[in-house]
Amino acid sequence: MAYRSTPFHGKLARVEKADTATGYGTGWSLSITLAMADASRQGQQWTEGLPGQGSWSGDFPLLFTPGNTEQKAFFDNIVTATPGTLLTDVKFLLEDGTHAFTGDIFITGFSLTTNLTEVVGATVTYQGNGAPTLTDGA
Repeated sequence: MAYRSTPFHGKLARVEKADTATGYGTGWSLSITLAMADASRQGQQWTEGLPGQGSWSGDFPLLFTPGNTEQKAFFDNIVTATPGTLLTDVKFLLEDGTHAFTGDIFITGFSLTTNLTEVVGATVTYQGNGAPTLTDGA
């Protein structure tokens, strides 16, 4: 698979749920990390590590619009009587429907921010479950 060789523009990046763009999104972040176990021992001058498990997480800020079906679905996911339902239909689009990170996620937080001179904002935080996939439409 030949991946795109020119940069993506952030103004087209968005989060989709059930193949529908989440309204009033202002961006998203995704961070992939590798846990490291400390294997250092006495007498060493430098630390030594052993690779552990990979993980991914991030957040996506929104202009809070509870009437937007997809925004409401993220909000309902964490405030329901049994929060922690795995979401399997979320895409982090880079440009269009063919370039995206996908994978199962848990919503781990939903926060609101208000300010006298600004619109009400919300931030959804998530934790990936299993490995993410980068899809290339080329």
